[in-house]
Amino acid sequence: MGKYGKSEWPVTEGPTVLKYKKLYYLFYSANDFRNIDYAVGYAVSDNPLGPWKKFSGNPILNRKNVNINGPGHGDFTKNIKGDLYYVFHTHSSGGKVTPRKTAIVKAAFRDSGSESQVMTIDSASFRYLYIKEK
Repeated sequence: MGKYGKSEWPVTEGPTVLKYKKLYYLFYSANDFRNIDYAVGYAVSDNPLGPWKKFSGNPILNRKNVNINGPGHGDFTKNIKGDLYYVFHTHSSGGKVTPRKTAIVKAAFRDSGSESQVMTIDSASFRYLYIKEK
């Protein structure tokens, strides 16, 4: 296994950009998806083309805060009330990567006392999504 999990090079993938107030937030997954430390972080810019500044508290979603290996590569959605959620995949189990499972957590921007807001993940809201078979 390479330095970055299964890959011999650093991996950053699965980008999603949200505009909140006057800033752009670029969310991404880092580390090879097969790595137990596959996780989500973000960077901020006042322009959608950058330059981007990484959030100092990265990663915001990782195996330590949801207690599941390999959380990452997802996207945001809102419920009917307007609450923000992040839908993503995880490893199948503590020792098996595939088939990956789909999960969801509540997310929110919080005032950081500076110009930008901080994205927070409510790890207590973590749950798997299941598809009901016919």
